[in-house]
Amino acid sequence: MENARLLDERLRRIISEVGKRTGGEINKSLLSDFEHSVQSILDERCRRETARFLTLFKKAVDRI
Repeated sequence: MENARLLDERLRRIISEVGKRTGGEINKSLLSDFEHSVQSILDERCRRETARFLTLFKKAVDRI
C-alpha cells in the first residue's frame, strides 16, 4: 500500500512537471506568433504612413 502511495505521488509530480514544461512551450509559441502579428501590423502601418507622407510632400512640391 505504501508503494502505491509513493508511486502515485511520484506520478503526480511527473505529470505536473510535464504540464509546466508543455505550458511554457505553448506560451513561447503564442508569444512568437503574437510578435510576428504585431510586426506585420507595424510594417503595414509604416508603409501606409510613408506613402501618405510622400503623397502630401509631392502635393506640396507641385504647389510650389
